[in-house]
Amino acid sequence: MSRSGIGAVDEGLRHDVDDDTLGMTTFWEKAPPAPPVRPRRARWSRPVAVVVVVSVIGLVGFLVLSAVGLWLYANHDRPELIDRPDVVAVVEDGCARLRADLAAHPVPTGAAPSVRAAAISAQDEAIRAFVAHVRTLDAATRADDLPVDDWLSDWERLARARDDVSDALGRGVAGVLVVPRDQGRPVTTRMSAVGVTCVDLARLVRRT
Repeated sequence: MSRSGIGAVDEGLRHDVDDDTLGMTTFWEKAPPAPPVRPRRARWSRPVAVVVVVSVIGLVGFLVLSAVGLWLYANHDRPELIDRPDVVAVVEDGCARLRADLAAHPVPTGAAPSVRAAAISAQDEAIRAFVAHVRTLDAATRADDLPVDDWLSDWERLARARDDVSDALGRGVAGVLVVPRDQGRPVTTRMSAVGVTCVDLARLVRRT
């Protein structure tokens, strides 16, 4: 083949390549842009979702139970206190009468033994009247406010101990009050720990 023929073939190939290149460039330039890739939202797996729901329910349940527990504690019957309203009303009424009766029969420390014995006896009768007044409450009501019956029994024990002093003084013998004890402690300690201030027990004991 002559040099001129080879040149013609090269020129033809060049035109073919240029035409193909032009066509490819035109295709990509006219092609629509690819849609943007959006990040996929993270999805919770089923076990994780179940755990979260159960945790939330548990937390709500705990808060509800805590609120109920606090309400019950604030309104429950504390076994060491006299706190039922109708019982407290009767006890306070009886205490007011008892204070008046004790004041009406003071025990004069410098008086003759017979005078002191009479005053102590009168006070002990006032104590028994107080106990009888509180016991006008029916047994079920008193039992519903736990300390009441034991408290009244302590009053009776104290009155009996004072009776011993009054009897001794009536016989002309020096009387010494022995305060009854329960589990090693004076009953007066328990009597003053029920949430009701009835009388000054220390003064009541001291004046015998």
